[in-house]
Amino acid sequence: MEKNIYIQVLEEGTKVYRPVPAIEIENNIYEVQGYDIYDSEDETWEFLPGTYVLVEEQNLGGENVLVAIKEQSAE
Repeated sequence: MEKNIYIQVLEEGTKVYRPVPAIEIENNIYEVQGYDIYDSEDETWEFLPGTYVLVEEQNLGGENVLVAIKEQSAE
């Protein structure tokens, strides 16, 4: 199932997160999508499209969202 997860945008001077579509592979493991919205000349994402990531629920701006916290190997 596809959901939006939040990925940190690097080199912004402060913590900034981008909502990115991802496909749930298993519990708390998602494959980052967003091939159509990623522009390496505009932003540097912590995790690129195609990467498998571990997510955890965090509160961003008063809303509980899924945030990518580390890369996971595909199993």
